[in-house]
Amino acid sequence: MPSLEAYLVTFNCAREPVNPDTLAPHLFDALPQDAGLPDVVAIALQEVAPIAYSFLGGSYLEPYFSQVASTVQLAAKLHSDDAQAYQHFLTRSLGMTALMLFWKPAVASKIQWVQSAGAGVGLWDMGNKGAVGVRVGLALDNSDETFDITFVSGHLAPMEGEVPRRNQDWENIVRNLVFINDETPKSSAEEQPLLSSPSAPPPPDNTGLYHPSNHIFVAGDLNYRTHDTPPDPNSHINYPQPTPSSASPTHFSHFLKTDQLARELDANRTLHGFSEAPITFPPTYKHSPKPDSSSDADEQWQWAKHRYPSWCDRILFLPPLRPHIYTSLALQKTSDHQPVALSVSVSLDPPNRVYDAEPPFPLNKDWRARADAARRKEIVVGVLSYLALTRSGNAVLVGVVAVVVAGVWMAGWMSEGGG
Repeated sequence: MPSLEAYLVTFNCAREPVNPDTLAPHLFDALPQDAGLPDVVAIALQEVAPIAYSFLGGSYLEPYFSQVASTVQLAAKLHSDDAQAYQHFLTRSLGMTALMLFWKPAVASKIQWVQSAGAGVGLWDMGNKGAVGVRVGLALDNSDETFDITFVSGHLAPMEGEVPRRNQDWENIVRNLVFINDETPKSSAEEQPLLSSPSAPPPPDNTGLYHPSNHIFVAGDLNYRTHDTPPDPNSHINYPQPTPSSASPTHFSHFLKTDQLARELDANRTLHGFSEAPITFPPTYKHSPKPDSSSDADEQWQWAKHRYPSWCDRILFLPPLRPHIYTSLALQKTSDHQPVALSVSVSLDPPNRVYDAEPPFPLNKDWRARADAARRKEIVVGVLSYLALTRSGNAVLVGVVAVVVAGVWMAGWMSEGGG
């Protein structure tokens, strides 16, 4: 296998289940014409489920992940008439961010070891924002070495004016995203990888994102916008619309000139060392959930007026590669974000396997205590959100209140009877 054919998708699900029937027909739209199915499909998810289910995790997330797995299965059948083309290798999640990996079985059998990591950067370091990562070592033919590749799903701070906070989120991810050998049991919602008999040992525990000789992909809702301030009431008049000419004032390329992520990358203030393929597709956020009722609504892009259209959803890589196609996928009615996909060939030849990236920030020595404290807070918030925001939780809460009221009444009745 001279190269690894990788396919990455990032999608902010807006806390709604993915619809396989609408996403699967477009899932592989970023594959070159007449290309076969890729060796690995990595799907980065943000806002995967409501906060109560996301923070509680486990079986509460299982239905959401099952919909994504069904989407990949259906997409493979539609593209190559092979519904069994992929093994759902594993899913890892942290709060509202998740990463799912699907490998062709023949390639998955070459995986020697797995490491995973997670770091929250939301309120109190919880996982309403943050990153989750998986690193795998792939056995190479006629070699004792492994080809190491890392996938990360991330979600950074929102709002037009929060560039410094997004950059700080990235720094906190680099400092606290620490990879450990993936040998501990996971919840029922997180499939366990079936590894081949290892012939190569895994790298040491407690390594950071910028680990030597790794190919790294970061995909997610990075939330960098096209303006530094929110729009004025009439700004929407100049929002991008379909037009074949880049000279048109409503061509999306004009918004791309003020893209915050491109600016911050050039200034070396975020995603240090990472590259991105040229963007040739319209903004992916924020689509209006309620399209205008005008007669030409189907011919116009419907944007929410209180946010500037932006390329929030991105896929970057380290070291530089030559991607095939980088594009957005069809808009899904369940989200105000469009999915974004990248297809790429990664050479397995030795000269392309060595890349020693220098970390821009040192690891936090207290990363584990930080993560444990954040997890305790997530459980508390998850339970409270479940009781307050879900029907089943409301029923539990009503039952508890009824028991308490009945207990108080009974105690009073017995007290009066005894007096």
